[in-house]
Amino acid sequence: MIETWFAVFLFVYIRNKFIHNLEKNNIYIYQQYKIKQFLNHWSIYPPISMLCAYIILEIMYFNNCYYISGYTNLFKAITLFSYLGLIYQYELYDSMYDKYKGKGLIAFITSPFILAISCLFIGYLLNYIAIVLNSGHMPVFPSNTYFTSYTDIEEFTKDSFYILGNHTSKAIPLCDTIDIFYSNLSLGDLFIRGYTFIVLYFSIKMNQKYFNKKQK
Repeated sequence: MIETWFAVFLFVYIRNKFIHNLEKNNIYIYQQYKIKQFLNHWSIYPPISMLCAYIILEIMYFNNCYYISGYTNLFKAITLFSYLGLIYQYELYDSMYDKYKGKGLIAFITSPFILAISCLFIGYLLNYIAIVLNSGHMPVFPSNTYFTSYTDIEEFTKDSFYILGNHTSKAIPLCDTIDIFYSNLSLGDLFIRGYTFIVLYFSIKMNQKYFNKKQK
């Protein structure tokens, strides 16, 4: 989840740089998004708290405290719910397009919330398919995590949820094949992170809009 926050802030930073260059040439089409004012609102505190908890969780994994893996699903659920404050505060259930805002069902269908939930649904569906086809297990194909000590091969047993993947694994492209040094992700996990990216980005965008209204 850390990489998702980093990706959002990096995207906003690059966007702001691009807009700043346009403004130097007296082109005022878009507005820059201010991260600092976004971080000052209460609704960001629950997700930040869960992000800190996630970092602690990763540190414990690196120190071979694998017993906490039994609480992974509970932790993921709490993390996803922690973003509801942002969705409510910035009305992300309303359309992302100005022409549809406040127009009932069409506004809801074209909202950032629906886009985020769609990513979440696709992500869990892809993971579910991989798990079902592998008899209730999620095969993992670690590489870099061996060198960072995140992965301990002794933890992979035939009775555990995560098992070491091999050529007999089913739906390999949907398994945990994406090794990012401190975690192993599946294609479904990337879509699930898309939920976080969309909620964070549109919250930053709406925060800027609300701030601009107050300034007028």
